[in-house]
Amino acid sequence: MEIDVGGRTISVNLDLPDFTSLNKPKAQGTDFAEMLRQQEKTKAEILDKGFGKYVSDMQQEKLEKEIREKILAALGLSEEQYAMLPAEQRASIEAAVQAAIQQEMLARTEQENQENKDKSGVSMPLVAGLSMA
Repeated sequence: MEIDVGGRTISVNLDLPDFTSLNKPKAQGTDFAEMLRQQEKTKAEILDKGFGKYVSDMQQEKLEKEIREKILAALGLSEEQYAMLPAEQRASIEAAVQAAIQQEMLARTEQENQENKDKSGVSMPLVAGLSMA
C-alpha cells in the first residue's frame, strides 16, 4: 500500500484481511473537565521539557498520527475498530506505522542535509570599514 505524507509517497507492506465488516459508530460529545486537565498537563510538560523540546516532540507525534491515520484509512479501519483487532494484527499494523515513520524521517533528514549543503555553498560578501561618523 502507498500513502502520501508531506508530498512524499511511502510504501507500507501489510498483509491483512478485509476490515470493512467492523463498523462501530464513533462517540460524540465534549468533556470540558478533560480538556482542562489536558491543558494543565500540556502546560506542565512545556515547563518540564522546555518549549523547543516540546515543539519537537509535538512534530514527531503529529507525523506519527498522520501516518497512522492514513494507514488505518487505507485499511478501512477506525481507531475503535483497530482496538478490536487481535494482537498479532495490531502488531503488524504498528510495525508498518513505525517503518513508514522511519522512511519519512530518513527522507526529511536527507532533504535537510541537502538544503544545508546548498546553503553552505552560498557566500555572503562582507562589508568592512563601516563607521558611524
